[in-house]
Amino acid sequence: KGGYVTNLSDDKGDVLFPKRVLTAADGSEKTRGGCHVCLPNFGPGGDSGLEQHGFGRVREWRVVTQSPSSVELVLAGEGAYADMESFLRYEVAEGRFTLQLTLKNKGTVPLIVSPGFHPYFYRGKQAPTIEGAVHEDLSAFSDVRFIDGASQHIVTAGRHVQLESQGLPRYALWTDQLGDYVCIEPTQSGNAFLEDVSRADTLSSGGKRAYRFAIDWQ
Repeated sequence: KGGYVTNLSDDKGDVLFPKRVLTAADGSEKTRGGCHVCLPNFGPGGDSGLEQHGFGRVREWRVVTQSPSSVELVLAGEGAYADMESFLRYEVAEGRFTLQLTLKNKGTVPLIVSPGFHPYFYRGKQAPTIEGAVHEDLSAFSDVRFIDGASQHIVTAGRHVQLESQGLPRYALWTDQLGDYVCIEPTQSGNAFLEDVSRADTLSSGGKRAYRFAIDWQ
């Protein structure tokens, strides 16, 4: 469900914090880890009535094609997005993981979209380096912060990780510190559905848009 990437690792250990259910201080259970798509909106749904991060992460995607190193998934639309067809493609190679989201509008009414990806990077017990700065105090990211730039370099768990995105130029920085992770999330325009929907992309009738995110690590 949700087209989740549940883990990403190599012989040296985890790149992403493995998906699991964690217990918050108030006793509530939270699903954390791995990586999921935020679709059709990243963040709160605003006036659209959509839930946080949209419906893509909680619906059942269907496998279209699969190989030892890649998989393509498809999700039918619903509600106001009934005419939108969504495709996810994941491809893994040595030291590299690529994610691509392709959206198609099969209807006659334009659709507003502002997607993103939500990876949980494993940080181990070391302070992560983001924007060239070492962050010992992660409470600064308890409320989401945004930085601009399609390319970002981070250091997590002693690994140098290069992030590259296409169509997703604004990164969200966040962690609730329930586990050893920090989220560095490529988005189309942050919380556009909540703050200013004019920042979102318009998927015209018969139109198609692709969004890409690549993780390279050493």
